[in-house]
Amino acid sequence: MFRAIPIVCLLWLVLNSSCNNSSQPAAVKQNKDINIAPIVPDSVMKHLDFINGLTQLKLPYPNAYELKEIKDYSHYLGTDTFQRVTAGRFATVNGFTPVIYACEINDHEKRTFLVVYNDNGTEKSRLQIAANMSGEREEADEEAVTAVKDTTSTEFTNQWFYIGLDSLIEVRARHSTYVQGSQKVNSSLRFYKIGRKGTIKEVPRDKESFEKYADRFPEQKLPATLDTVSTKELKPVSRLTPYYDFKEESQDPLYALGRLNIAGRATALLYARDTIYLDEGLNYPEVKLITYKKGKEVDRIVVYGGTLGEHSETIYRKCMVDKDASINLQEEDTRELDSSFRFKTVYNMQYEVLPSGKIIGRQATSIVHSSKLYNEKACIKYFKSKRGNHHYASLFHIRAKDNILVGLHAFSKNGENFLEFLTVNKDNKIIDRYTMYNSLKKQKLNDVKAKQMENREDDYNERRGRLTCEAIIKLTGKELHITPGGKFVK
Repeated sequence: MFRAIPIVCLLWLVLNSSCNNSSQPAAVKQNKDINIAPIVPDSVMKHLDFINGLTQLKLPYPNAYELKEIKDYSHYLGTDTFQRVTAGRFATVNGFTPVIYACEINDHEKRTFLVVYNDNGTEKSRLQIAANMSGEREEADEEAVTAVKDTTSTEFTNQWFYIGLDSLIEVRARHSTYVQGSQKVNSSLRFYKIGRKGTIKEVPRDKESFEKYADRFPEQKLPATLDTVSTKELKPVSRLTPYYDFKEESQDPLYALGRLNIAGRATALLYARDTIYLDEGLNYPEVKLITYKKGKEVDRIVVYGGTLGEHSETIYRKCMVDKDASINLQEEDTRELDSSFRFKTVYNMQYEVLPSGKIIGRQATSIVHSSKLYNEKACIKYFKSKRGNHHYASLFHIRAKDNILVGLHAFSKNGENFLEFLTVNKDNKIIDRYTMYNSLKKQKLNDVKAKQMENREDDYNERRGRLTCEAIIKLTGKELHITPGGKFVK
């Protein structure tokens, strides 16, 4: 009887084992075909909500704009404290989302970061792409006991960025240091890209010979003329080339316009832009001529387009490069003293490419100066409305031996009016004068006439050549001629 018990137990074990190994009911089988979403951690959901709440930015993207202010930034930027943080995101690519944070640290420091996250909200890489910082630094001389030397320096750091349609990240930096009236400036330009694994890596410059690079520019025979620009069929210039310095340039596309072989002098390459945007909404096409020797840039000059200065504008046109290495160019300066007094000076300039590749001003073959204000009635009305009695204006320069300035002096008081054109040398001594009108009665002429040129302005274009013919001031009904020596032809 005692032996029967183990047999019964064994039977029970076999039956139970067979039941466990049998196929599952149909209802249980169907559960395998149901898609059950995986449980997403709260931290990931919070990150996704944060990303989706940011403004989506579009390429190309210059500097930090269209960003949204965020308050809870510590979870994404770390424990640093900022006065204000704004952010925006770019489209997610390959599971990685780039986010821009513009951070105001204090009144003297601002920094902008590009941070890349994966789908789980993990930061993969970070890069500072913009900054604006200023401050003073004092260097103490430990050995100086009796004498104290002022070594306080003021430093400014500006950093800005641009992200192109090709997602290439350009980061420019300019660091300025001022010590005892002297200035030292260092500038740089670096390129970055976001890799497949979400890391931000610096992109190296192109490696190719200058000859191969220059062959991309269509060859032009001398003499070559240029008075229009079309970039439709031109090849773009790579921003990674070592043969063009983009540090101080705009991000507008640059094209290979032409190649000039100036025998015995240099290779000149012509670079074109469709449009460059300047202040006050003005824009121009532009062509630069750059000379190279042994694959190194030597000099550059704008030969078509325009530039803006403070209350001034210069238009370049009618360029012709000749076989004698001369560059003939018409330059039109327009200046504005105020909304009522504008004047224009047209220079027909001739530059020269030296054997070293340096570009110098050879001569000005003509200078013509004009203004709608140059009639007696208009001038009297204009200067009568101004405060004070004496008024001066620097008009244009003659690049002669004595660096002659042509200026204007006007006097207006109690209905008595006087206006004269002046020429002065580099020491501000008057060479000659021409009276446009004189209605003085009580005032004595010797007391009213200019003793020197006040508020003198220097010539901003040091490269313009000497005048080899008479300059002309156009007045109502006549022309006033000035010799290369600064004498008025009366």
